[in-house]
Amino acid sequence: MEKVIYQIRNLINGKLYIGSSKNYKRRWKEHKRVLKIKKSPSSILQRAWDKYGNENFVFEIIDYIDESLDMIWVEEE
Repeated sequence: MEKVIYQIRNLINGKLYIGSSKNYKRRWKEHKRVLKIKKSPSSILQRAWDKYGNENFVFEIIDYIDESLDMIWVEEE
């Protein structure tokens, strides 16, 4: 699997959650799982998900990351 930078985009207001993952398919499934049970570590994303519904969010890959690079990504709300 390639490392990616991804965004979860709110189709109503255009707001974004940015993250990175080595396995983006699994990461998107995990985001949806925890959002569904209201256990997301991102309170802002959770509130938006609850307000607008899952049908108003899309998961999009922004960029692919060279796996040979030693990088640390920090996700912030």
